[in-house]
Amino acid sequence: MKKFFVNWVVLVVLATWSLYLAQAGDSDIGHSKTPVFSTKEKIAFNLKTNFVDLWKHRAPANAEVPEDIKDFKAPGHLSWTDSTGSHDLPVLVQLRGNTSQSELQCPFPKMTLTFEKDQATDERVSKGTLFDGLKTIAIGTHCGGKPGSSTRFHRVWGGLSPHREALIYKVQEYLSIPAYQVLPTGFSYVDSKTGRGPVEPQPSGFAINQPMPGFFLEDIKTFVKQADGKEIRAADASLQDSDKLYIFTNVADAPKDAQTAGSAIAPIDPKAILRIILFQALVGNYDWKLRISPDDRSNSGSLWNIKVVEADGKWIVFPYDYDLAGWVKSENFSTELLGSADVRLFKHDDISQVVAEFKKKRPGIEALVDDLAKEDRNGARSIKDQIKSYFDLLDRRFQ
Repeated sequence: MKKFFVNWVVLVVLATWSLYLAQAGDSDIGHSKTPVFSTKEKIAFNLKTNFVDLWKHRAPANAEVPEDIKDFKAPGHLSWTDSTGSHDLPVLVQLRGNTSQSELQCPFPKMTLTFEKDQATDERVSKGTLFDGLKTIAIGTHCGGKPGSSTRFHRVWGGLSPHREALIYKVQEYLSIPAYQVLPTGFSYVDSKTGRGPVEPQPSGFAINQPMPGFFLEDIKTFVKQADGKEIRAADASLQDSDKLYIFTNVADAPKDAQTAGSAIAPIDPKAILRIILFQALVGNYDWKLRISPDDRSNSGSLWNIKVVEADGKWIVFPYDYDLAGWVKSENFSTELLGSADVRLFKHDDISQVVAEFKKKRPGIEALVDDLAKEDRNGARSIKDQIKSYFDLLDRRFQ
């Protein structure tokens, strides 16, 4: 994987879009009403499956996934106790992620759970539980059990990363950017063959005999279903999928792309793109790309860690995946991210409005960080320092 950031080249066309409504009202689009994302209960979940078999089905990074790996799902059980009683649901467990599926990156990789239908009732086994209404849900794991980090990308191990990443999704939504819903929680993992905690492949080990931090994450299938829309994929995507529409080339040409595919959409609001730019700089995330205009050829592709969904006659653009963000890795804020974002060709009023929104919401952002401090004081302190550096630079750049 390569670290990406948008190199803004020709953005004059964006200035003509200011007459369109802002995307602030779309921050909850795609949200399911399933209780798991709104519960206030402190719950530790147990996931039981054949982890040894699961680890054998890691997908290669940046390559076509073999069918026997792509379609592999290990049977398992998700159990927990909440105020309504004890629950034990059969699930299918599948690995997800790109470079994070490598043993050297995440000895304990991310997963997706699928809730099947009960053959007797033709209802999903999740009906009437915290997961009511869901077919699938993702898990953001601790990546590796031992303290430290991975080689090359320096993914954080030891249980520190999941709740920091979940915080970023909450801040994203708070800043009126569409986002996946999350629930920070804890997981105990049990191997179905041994009845004990799974042994992670080297170089890491399952070092802590207690629930490990993790988070449930809404996935794109749920988002699209709830938005009553469809996912739009990049026309230059390296791995084609016959089930997806490949018509996105760049933000400026979005209406033309849609028309070519037989749809009609409104231009994407420039303030929605500005929010994404400033948000990614706020959380210190390099690992994304979004081509703005046809003249922006600095990146080899048009989308990376960005989703585009068509819903109600418009395209909703939003980012995801923050395990390499500065907030997660507790790295000092880099002025390069905010300094390299050339927003001068956006309309001045749009820039001023979005900057004012961010400044007004700073106390709310810091309040969300304070919640993290209850369990991760050092991480919260680092994030607070990054927030201060960010807003100091924001004041100097956009006075």
